[in-house]
Amino acid sequence: MKAELTKEHQWLQKLVGEWEYEMESSCNPEEEPKKCYGTETIRSFRGTWVVGEGAGDMGDGEQSITQITLGYDPQQGCFVGTWIGSMMTFLWHSRGELDPTE
Repeated sequence: MKAELTKEHQWLQKLVGEWEYEMESSCNPEEEPKKCYGTETIRSFRGTWVVGEGAGDMGDGEQSITQITLGYDPQQGCFVGTWIGSMMTFLWHSRGELDPTE
């Protein structure tokens, strides 16, 4: 079996690399937002999928580890993926498409 790669698979390759992030969030609207910092490494599975592993500071001294998978499913006509984080027990499922500007 050989996957036929599409322009959407080529677009995924833009995500490959070493990334740093910074974000601000709050789980409670009555609390001040906390700044979170981290890194993520995204690698390609021979052009069909990208997989990422991240690590960071959650803003309260706690460390997090995350993992993402993302690919394009031509049969469904959309991007599909999953995300997990060490700070929760929920497995996130993603489904989406690119806007016209990509």
